[in-house]
Amino acid sequence: MAELAALGVAASVLQVVDYGTRFLTTLYQVRQSKHDFLNNLQNLHSSSSNLRDAQHELQTICHSRSNTDAAISSLAKKSEAIAKEMLDSLKRIEENSHGRKRDAVIKTWLTILKEDKLKGLEGRLTEVKADLTFYLSVNLRATARETLENQMQLLQEMRDMRIDIKAIGDASSTNEVQAGFGSLAMEYLTGGLHERQKLKSEFIDALIARIHISEARAPSDSSTIQLSPQRRQYLEQVFISRIRYDTIQERELTIKEAHKGTFRWIFNDNNAGTSPIGFKEWLASEGSLYWITGKPGSGKSTLMKYLLQPVDTSSSENRCHEYLQQWAGDQRLTIAAFHFWAIGSDIQASKEGLFRTLLVQLFHAHPDVIPLVASSRWEALCLFNEDPKRLSQEELADIFRHAVKYISSQAKLALFIDGLDEFDGDCNALISLVQKCIASPIKVCISSRPWTEFENAFREYPRLKMEDITYDDITKYVVSKFESNSQFARFQKLHPQFASALSHSIADKASGVFLWVTIVVASLLAGMMAGDRVEDLESRLNLLPSEMDDLYGRMVETIDPLYREHAAQLFRLVSACKVPPSLRILWYADEVRFLDRAIDEDPSAVPLEEVMGRLEDMRLRIVSRCRGLLEVQRALNEQHPVKPDGGNVVYLHRTFAKFLRRPDTQQRLDSCLTTPYDSGIRFSAAYTSLAKLWMRPDAQSGTVIHRFQFHLNESLNHAGDALPSSRCEVIRLMDHLREECASLCRYKYKENNFRDPGGTWQSKLTGIGLKNYCFDAKEEFLCLATVFCVGEYVRAKADQRGLVMVAKRDPNKEPSKLGALGWRLQGNPELLRIPLLSLVPLTDIRSASVIKLLLDKGAKPNKAIKQIGYRRTTAWEELLAGAISIIERSIEEVNSHVTECVHLMLERGAKVTAGTVQKAIRISKECVMPRHLTWMPVSQHPYVAYSVHRNASLGSIYVQLKVMKKDREAPFRVTYPEESLGWWQWNGLTSTANEQQKTALRCYE
Repeated sequence: MAELAALGVAASVLQVVDYGTRFLTTLYQVRQSKHDFLNNLQNLHSSSSNLRDAQHELQTICHSRSNTDAAISSLAKKSEAIAKEMLDSLKRIEENSHGRKRDAVIKTWLTILKEDKLKGLEGRLTEVKADLTFYLSVNLRATARETLENQMQLLQEMRDMRIDIKAIGDASSTNEVQAGFGSLAMEYLTGGLHERQKLKSEFIDALIARIHISEARAPSDSSTIQLSPQRRQYLEQVFISRIRYDTIQERELTIKEAHKGTFRWIFNDNNAGTSPIGFKEWLASEGSLYWITGKPGSGKSTLMKYLLQPVDTSSSENRCHEYLQQWAGDQRLTIAAFHFWAIGSDIQASKEGLFRTLLVQLFHAHPDVIPLVASSRWEALCLFNEDPKRLSQEELADIFRHAVKYISSQAKLALFIDGLDEFDGDCNALISLVQKCIASPIKVCISSRPWTEFENAFREYPRLKMEDITYDDITKYVVSKFESNSQFARFQKLHPQFASALSHSIADKASGVFLWVTIVVASLLAGMMAGDRVEDLESRLNLLPSEMDDLYGRMVETIDPLYREHAAQLFRLVSACKVPPSLRILWYADEVRFLDRAIDEDPSAVPLEEVMGRLEDMRLRIVSRCRGLLEVQRALNEQHPVKPDGGNVVYLHRTFAKFLRRPDTQQRLDSCLTTPYDSGIRFSAAYTSLAKLWMRPDAQSGTVIHRFQFHLNESLNHAGDALPSSRCEVIRLMDHLREECASLCRYKYKENNFRDPGGTWQSKLTGIGLKNYCFDAKEEFLCLATVFCVGEYVRAKADQRGLVMVAKRDPNKEPSKLGALGWRLQGNPELLRIPLLSLVPLTDIRSASVIKLLLDKGAKPNKAIKQIGYRRTTAWEELLAGAISIIERSIEEVNSHVTECVHLMLERGAKVTAGTVQKAIRISKECVMPRHLTWMPVSQHPYVAYSVHRNASLGSIYVQLKVMKKDREAPFRVTYPEESLGWWQWNGLTSTANEQQKTALRCYE
């Protein structure tokens, strides 16, 4: 087959690339490690037979008169010339080495291959790799679109030729389902190479990047890629799993179930327009949007959940399906839903969560549209089973838009979006999204509070207002709750007239707010159980405010005085969490001697029976202290059999979370506390306990490692929130955490990640150079504490220069080949130091305080530090590079944090020169992420630069920094040549740094 012949040429070219890499390394190794030179030279001679075979094959291709395509022919000629040059050089060295001493041989080597010649050879190798990447991307992508029989035949021929490569597998094995054609081809191409795994990984990354680049230039149709039905189904599930997130069903499951017999009016007929609802008619009509609105707590989310539930357990179709099918007719019907949740995790209140949740449902129903709406990602999956590029919110929005377009062209689509008012962002952007959706032939049912923005946008569409229509439901609910209570039955016999009127009195006062009703009914039932008289119950009902905030205040006031301080502490704890804490975490944080327990207790030694007892005790405390304002939500995920969390502790309603944040509420809770209460140090101790639980040897595998990392991160993060008065406790706890867990931290030091690791020797040498260091986990822990802004610990442990020595060169490690090259070229330091200023995450609200304390201790912004990778950088240059990277894609609140950090550095003497700015811009462009992000899982940080940076304007940044030095209120911002006006509106700044500085200064002055 012609395809196999082409791959054969590619394999020969890869032989040249592999050998050329070692050839270059050995030359540079001469000056750094002469004692091992002859052995390495002998190894090159010994393995040169493979290179000769590759050269012979390339010569055959170059001199053949067959119809070899021009691309392969050109690539073969370039590679053959490089191979010939290297073999001729080896031959000359060999001829001049007989009977001579080592120094003479080295001298001959250096004479034959001067450094300029080696640089030229390196450039040619890089060019060959780029050409090969391009050719393989075209070849493999074309082959993947041929018939399945052709692919199988090609793979079989590869197996026949390379039976030593087990990874190519057997045609009848499940390997064909789980391995991509491109991956199997790369196994064939790289088989037997010295740097096999490294080259394979580099080429796959480069090929995936090429797929994305070509997609951006000219979108391709990856639906034509030929796959077996089994593999297609497998890849569809893989793709969907990468869109799904852990808490995708959490909000739906936490919404209260509709009370039996309520909400049935939603499907009433609208005969002659007598019903004010018309919802059933809307479902069956061509109407595009329906708006469910109402007061906070009026039951909007409960109604939306009711609509989406099956009619009964025997049916899989939701309550709206029957009527929507009338609209759909003979066409297929697809329904997808999302519930915003303001007090859940960030993703649950974001557009990203909306897109991911809806796409998972749409792709489950229509997997055939995946190749059409995510072409490059589908192609990368088909060929290589992977796509390391993260899905950004912008890309998800684009995929969602195309998915809606394709699906609505072949089926009927209905979307239900609950809680628009719980969206954590610009509600106008969300309104715009809804309006774009209904521009397609689809239906959208939304729910929200009656905010002005929503009223203006949706006033022309049919709607229902919950509080105007739920009077009967509220009455049914009250009657049902009362009648199921034995004490009420007795009370009803004694006072039938009052009991009959009570439910209507509650419904009248509720004004349609179901949440208010549930609280009031619970209060009245408690009074009945306490033997209240009619007059007592009347008084109780009259004293309960009709407004929710007033009702919350009343409920807090009526907490048993004995428990009031403890209740205030529990409210403080839950308020300190961005996501609902588990019952187990809250138990540890709520302990009186929380710090001693975190340090002294081995949580893995606690019997399961005692753990379950602790969880039950904590649940009872919440019930008895918090008057139902906090609830224990059942565990949504499968509980670990010996490490149960007990579910999460959540607010009764998000209106109570808002109530707790009010300044007057905070003041009221403070008055209940007899001593200062620090939620930060308590949660840090609690998460330390669970980090120790998940760090044990029997726990270090798979998702369990992720749990250890999660708890470690949370411990550090909450320690950063601790009050200054808890300084001693923070230091004691962090020292303990360092001793126990630092050796298992997975955020080991690594230099800035480079954007083009396949094409720069800088990045290769950086990674290899690190292998020659031995690291100090305890010192690295101080770096982690800085990354998580644990200010008090940094204050106590950082030295006066703000530097930390994380590693020193290991004298026991022999330099590897590429390692020797690195040491020779870079003169790497014996001690590896990091300026802590460069590790502070500028996006954190606490970042400015940590930078200030480091500067106060004596950290020098302009002190150049020798690093791996032929670099001398200052903390200011790295911090400025991070600021540039963040500002260009961030939100206003984050920008204010960055601005404050830059101001602090400028006030302490950070240099503002064109050279400094130019270096910072270069660092921001060549590095994938700020240095501090290499210390934590990237997925945990929302501001990682996944897209390629534009060229920030040196002149504009320089001028802006000069302005900031004079004006404390001036913001830090980044502009670009195409956005700027004036002298910097030209392609690149080609003058020297001094000339640029003078030009910029003239503009500024």
